[in-house]
Amino acid sequence: MNDFITEAWLRANHTLSEGAEIHLPADARLTPSARELLEGRRVRIKYRDPQGRLFVDDEQRQPRPVHGLTSSEAQPQACCELCRQPVAKKPDTLTHLTAEKMVAKSDPRLGFRAALDAAIALAVWLQIELAEPWQLWLADIRSRLGNIMRADALDEPLAAQAIAGFSEAQLHRFSHRPLHYLGHDHLVPEVGHGRDVALLNLLRAKVRETETVAAQVFISRSFEVQRPDILQALNRLSSALYVMMILCVAEPLPDLERLRQQREVNHDD
Repeated sequence: MNDFITEAWLRANHTLSEGAEIHLPADARLTPSARELLEGRRVRIKYRDPQGRLFVDDEQRQPRPVHGLTSSEAQPQACCELCRQPVAKKPDTLTHLTAEKMVAKSDPRLGFRAALDAAIALAVWLQIELAEPWQLWLADIRSRLGNIMRADALDEPLAAQAIAGFSEAQLHRFSHRPLHYLGHDHLVPEVGHGRDVALLNLLRAKVRETETVAAQVFISRSFEVQRPDILQALNRLSSALYVMMILCVAEPLPDLERLRQQREVNHDD
């Protein structure tokens, strides 16, 4: 692709939700309005070449190769968490917790990573299996799961991110009062709800499972919460998937654009 990528092209081909990440061809060039759109929505831009390598722009907007998850070009020396000594050759019993730290594969934090990895895999499968209108939702859910993995791996705060244009507060509100906002009451999945509901419920259940694993890792016995941002994000993803399930069976379909404009949060919900 040697043509300029325009704002219109971005809107037609990407969700552009706040805090998301998009991958563009390595030779892509952005028009000023397209770049302004991405920067205004805090969308991370990575460029992918035909060999699958990822790049980001440096301060002079020159491409530099980076790791897909961490966006770092450096490869720091990893040390064992127990003995604090550098690990020259990684044994099968150790793996990276961060770029600088290796832990035993029995570490509970790796159990959380594995559950999160399974949720990402299921989200990608649903992107293949489900058609519109769920592609926008699933792209953002996949992006959010990836951002959770990134925030945990880099030990950095997890920024806010919308799902299909809805904030976490909105999704939480809709999931608690679906009859009021979506025109259909709470549901317990059953075969009569159809294939889409069944598939979405698989991902919802996996996200809930991941949340409980995260709670075991990030909530101490004295109820000190280490990563409230990650725990809340997973909870809201579960809400988003539940809202999607209800939308599958709601008749008529509520006016989603009108709902997106309702930014106020009702404190009694």
